[in-house]
Amino acid sequence: MNLGGVIHLNKTGICIVCGCIFILFLYVFSKNGYQNTSKNSVNLKDILKVSVSAAESGGMEVVSTHDIKIEMKGKTKEGANDSVTTADFNSHCAMIALLKHSLPNVKIISEEKTSCEHYQKVANKSTNIGGFESLEDFFVNSWDITIWIDPLDATQEYTERLTDYVTTMVCVAVKGEPVIGVIHKPFSKETYWAWIENGKSSNLINAMPAKKEQTKFIISRSHSGKIRELINHKFADSSVTEAGGAGYKVLEVIKGNADVYIHSTAIKKWDVCAGNAILKGVGGKMTTLYGNNIMYGSDLPVENAKGLIATMRDHEKYLQKL
Repeated sequence: MNLGGVIHLNKTGICIVCGCIFILFLYVFSKNGYQNTSKNSVNLKDILKVSVSAAESGGMEVVSTHDIKIEMKGKTKEGANDSVTTADFNSHCAMIALLKHSLPNVKIISEEKTSCEHYQKVANKSTNIGGFESLEDFFVNSWDITIWIDPLDATQEYTERLTDYVTTMVCVAVKGEPVIGVIHKPFSKETYWAWIENGKSSNLINAMPAKKEQTKFIISRSHSGKIRELINHKFADSSVTEAGGAGYKVLEVIKGNADVYIHSTAIKKWDVCAGNAILKGVGGKMTTLYGNNIMYGSDLPVENAKGLIATMRDHEKYLQKL
């Protein structure tokens, strides 16, 4: 018996061996490719559900926080107090806990930077808001997504018990573009959401308001700057309402209670991203006062320094006059 002999393969044998190696290579490559795709892609439909749940979970913390401690983060560029409360921190931790638990590979930017090591609760991902059933799955790369959250919009008004202005907000940006927006009003338990070109909450179905003779502007209570003076100069037949919270003001435009939301000074992107996405999702528009789109990539500044204008119609007309 020759154990050290040489095995001779004919052409058929060589083809069989090469074919087996090629099939094995394809199997390993496709399996690894599938695993990488599964790991790095996320379903925007699932992110929408989690975002709604996160906004509502934060809202529950805002409503249930009774021992409110107010701290000052400093002054805004306009000289107004920039305050933060216990409710801001509790809402932040509730929203972050749920989002990170559900979306560990997605970049999340929040207004608050407090540590949440003490926070143990992770809210149920289910939500009572309907309208998800008809939505289709849509997968994108997780590294293309940035989620912006505002745990408590209108903190100053919250401390004054002007709770109608208060919202919690989540915005999903894909490659810097706002795609999904969620605005939750915790004290009235109303949730508004829109996924551009895919769907919107039932309370946004009849979003386009009837056109009125008088133009109604809505501006910030604390950051109005010289915008009231400018509006009165440019628009003779107009009215101006001051209100708190960027989320609240965008909803007022969508509902037809205001025609134009103008902010003339710098504003943080977590304040406006959700409203931008919802407004776009119902046929409206938000830009800077110079007409540029606002981008929300994680590598961009968190501040939009060029003001904003938000409308449901005649956007270019208002831009030109202002």
